[in-house]
Amino acid sequence: MKADFYVEDVIVPLIAIPKNDEGKFRFLGTGFYFDQEGHLLTCRHIVDGISENDRFCAYQIGKKRELELNILRKSSKYDLALCKSVPPGLEKPWPFIDNPFVNIGSDVELYGYIHEPLGQHELPFRQRYMKGHVTGISRESNYPDSFELSFPILFGMSGSPLIYHSPIEGENKNETGIVGSAYGSRESEIVHHTVVSSEQYEERVSRIVELGLCYVPKAIFSIFEGFDINIKVFSE
Repeated sequence: MKADFYVEDVIVPLIAIPKNDEGKFRFLGTGFYFDQEGHLLTCRHIVDGISENDRFCAYQIGKKRELELNILRKSSKYDLALCKSVPPGLEKPWPFIDNPFVNIGSDVELYGYIHEPLGQHELPFRQRYMKGHVTGISRESNYPDSFELSFPILFGMSGSPLIYHSPIEGENKNETGIVGSAYGSRESEIVHHTVVSSEQYEERVSRIVELGLCYVPKAIFSIFEGFDINIKVFSE
């Protein structure tokens, strides 16, 4: 499966369409399909922004079509929401990859959409690709069961899947799968600060780090409990 197919048909921008004005919509964030039946995962704070006067839809850019979504569950513990539409037409959804394949230092990728209004006749979002590594596992109660990432989660990319390419033993290829779900960033912090001074000037050099946050598979699987959802999981 090509990356562009996955981005456009599986990783989708989520939109709200006013019921009294079908010609307009607003961009809410990102979500992703993980099976052929139309189950989609996104963030709870995204679906909380939908009013009773809106239709909630996933927009498949490649097919230029809206798939109306129903909200099945909002997690009480995590910033996650489970939704469902009609089948999105996927041939082979990527599996989830669980322990022990991803840990501190693992290279990961994020596909999603960022908010970028360009004009009246332009889509108010565009695709964005981020690449980095897992920097740590959060130990703070405010960010439970989360990977910390070497790059921030930009506005609009909450709800994007964290992608990992796992080497297949004995074969010269990788298994591509989902290892997390993005939901925000930790506060920026200065991790390096130096001062260079002379008689004429003083120069301060700072390095600011903002860590992205993604829920680990354990958190994602919790929202599936009680539903008849068939997912493929690689784990030990």
